Amino acid sequence: MQKKTLFGYLMERKWMTAEEVSAALGVQPETIEEWCTRNGAVKTETEAMQKLMNLLFEQAEPGELAAILERIAPGSTRLDSDVQREVLGKALGMEWKGTAVTVSVPAKQETQNVPIRIYLPQSNEKIPASIKAFWEVVAQTDVPSEIHIADWGSFALDEMEQSVFQYVAEQMLRAAKRGFTLHILTPETGEYQDIPVLLRRLHLYLNPRITYYRIPRGAEYPANESWMTLGMKAVLLTRVLPGEAPITTLIQEPTLAQYYYNWMQMLLIQTRPLNQHTGEGDVLHMYSRMKADVHPLMTVYFLEAAPSFLHMPPQLLREVMQDNGAEETQITECLRMSMLRASMRSICKCAQIYNGDQILHLLQQEKYTDPLLSGILGKPCYITAQQLKKQLHFFLSEVEHTNYQMFLPSFEMDLRLSQCGVSMTVQEDSMTSVIDISQRSRNFYSTDLSCVGGFAQYMEQLHRMIPPVKRSGNWTRRLLKRYIQL
Repeated sequence: MQKKTLFGYLMERKWMTAEEVSAALGVQPETIEEWCTRNGAVKTETEAMQKLMNLLFEQAEPGELAAILERIAPGSTRLDSDVQREVLGKALGMEWKGTAVTVSVPAKQETQNVPIRIYLPQSNEKIPASIKAFWEVVAQTDVPSEIHIADWGSFALDEMEQSVFQYVAEQMLRAAKRGFTLHILTPETGEYQDIPVLLRRLHLYLNPRITYYRIPRGAEYPANESWMTLGMKAVLLTRVLPGEAPITTLIQEPTLAQYYYNWMQMLLIQTRPLNQHTGEGDVLHMYSRMKADVHPLMTVYFLEAAPSFLHMPPQLLREVMQDNGAEETQITECLRMSMLRASMRSICKCAQIYNGDQILHLLQQEKYTDPLLSGILGKPCYITAQQLKKQLHFFLSEVEHTNYQMFLPSFEMDLRLSQCGVSMTVQEDSMTSVIDISQRSRNFYSTDLSCVGGFAQYMEQLHRMIPPVKRSGNWTRRLLKRYIQL
């Protein structure tokens, strides 16, 4: 037996005819018949839907219509007629098995307990009250739970003012710390992502509980809206009407919240993750993927504040690991990672950017920790200044290769980077890998062209910022020799 939608039920009640619906919405009778059992009319544009709602409210039996509204959204009969029309319009695709015979009138509730709240923009709001209200619901929700943020079209998350984006980002990170899993859906575009957008998203990309998804073009949405859902408990909808400021609705009514949650699940089936996280034990797997994905005709950019164990000759790497009490299996694994990175340098054009000031700082210490190696071995691992000098000797032999360039600018003076807490490997149209060296468990890998291309443009920008004299191979060799003689 075919399911019946609310739209189909209303057609059965004969409050409107197929001819009237066809005239109001401009659709064929065959489409109207299909809506009775599948999807309903919820994807209809706003102006046409308003005509349909006006028709319904004029011709429906008031008592039964009130019963339907109460079943869809308890308390909605006390709201304005425009809101009631919106509630009914968004529910037309729901499965419907008949309405209640009696209507129970709930006791009057305080404003803050109304399950559907409408927010109009206020000029004096630094952070919109609707967004604060949504995250207050999150703060009162037990974990584990999921938060979905759908971001397409009219009110994009990335286009928020910096203060609003920062507030939302902080709330997302706070929720992730509590144990929530966050899924952020963004539309597929025809351009690389802007560099400012990538950089302010970076700490979200790196969080293992936050995953971005790319929604392919042609995916169907229930409406031209942006929203956030919290499991099946709350939905924050933002709509931009023609010529008007955005209007936001916070829905805590279970049936409507379930409806949008189901749409999220349908969209997720069509998507692919943009930032794929790997754990501490998957570093070898990540470097294997990098080796498989690089293209021999394009430049690979490596950006790191200081040299790591990954860029050592095998003999020196074994010496360092033995000095730190590593087991043979761990030494073998790290050697394989170092060899994979070396193989990338041998088959591609490579541009390695280290912070010359940081190398000088490390040479002035007796020993220092290697964050990446410490993360893999699960304990602090040290490299001595003498071992670093051996590594710099190795660099001297590498910079002689025509397909390999090493740059040692000052991050602060030349690149205007106050610090670089990540290890980044990028090749345009191929892949990007980012590792938070302060927290080894935080990293991501992406082959999404929009994301990868944006990071590649960022690396190219940094490369152009290096003063011409410091891009000279002779300058790099002279500086390495000076470091070794310290």
